[in-house]
Amino acid sequence: MRKLVASLLALAVLQGCAGAQFALPQLSDAEITHAALAVQGDASSLPRYDRSDSENRDIVSRVGDRLRVIAPPLCAHAEVKRCAWTIRYVAEDEVNAYASGSDEIAIYRGLLRHLKTDDEIAAVIGHEIGHHLAEHVEEKQDNALIGAILAGLVTGGLMALGGYQSPSYDPNAAQRMVNDSMQLGAAVGAISYSKEQEREADLLGAYLIARAGYDLRAAGNIYKVLAQMNSGHIHSGWFDSHPAGPERIAAWEKAIAEVEASPDRLPEID
Repeated sequence: MRKLVASLLALAVLQGCAGAQFALPQLSDAEITHAALAVQGDASSLPRYDRSDSENRDIVSRVGDRLRVIAPPLCAHAEVKRCAWTIRYVAEDEVNAYASGSDEIAIYRGLLRHLKTDDEIAAVIGHEIGHHLAEHVEEKQDNALIGAILAGLVTGGLMALGGYQSPSYDPNAAQRMVNDSMQLGAAVGAISYSKEQEREADLLGAYLIARAGYDLRAAGNIYKVLAQMNSGHIHSGWFDSHPAGPERIAAWEKAIAEVEASPDRLPEID
């Protein structure tokens, strides 16, 4: 029953996910193939930048402050209610960064260890701010609630079909089954962002860091780094929710062209 409930919920939640609010550049197979040529080697060939935790905190604070100051025009354009985020450094070796529902952005030491410049670090923070600008965090929370409700309904329906009024029916066991299914439904609903949402966050991040004066081409090196790390089968929180590969590199190149051609440095709303 758990497998059936999970399958039904995944289908329902995915069908209910909102599409991109902002127009995403279209990618061709040729562009993705060309981008693949930029990814050479694996994680073992990547350089490491072992800064102290104090240095990392200073970099995250400096870059984060610069992006926050320049964000209000994008917030107004995206029509988001809040335009303030707490950006913090996490002194753990996990290769990760995330945006949370408490207007928080976190970037981990394990990821910073592979980033050389402020431009690359700005791309990470800008991406996570992009999730907030597109309200992806709220969409995930809504999907978790929808998943929990659907799970309760689906499980109740299946129990009814299974003859819950039989002499062996145990109401306590039935309630536990419904509760377990609702927890499962919430987890399915809150699964990682879709590929479309990730591309949308990258695009918004590109506009943001360009407005802050960072070099978009230098910033894009992070996607080559992440592609190498991913091909090396590094398992971490970042790769659970932030797929990396040639498609993302190609999308970043298209984002650069779009930003540079934009007269007002504001993304087109779809």
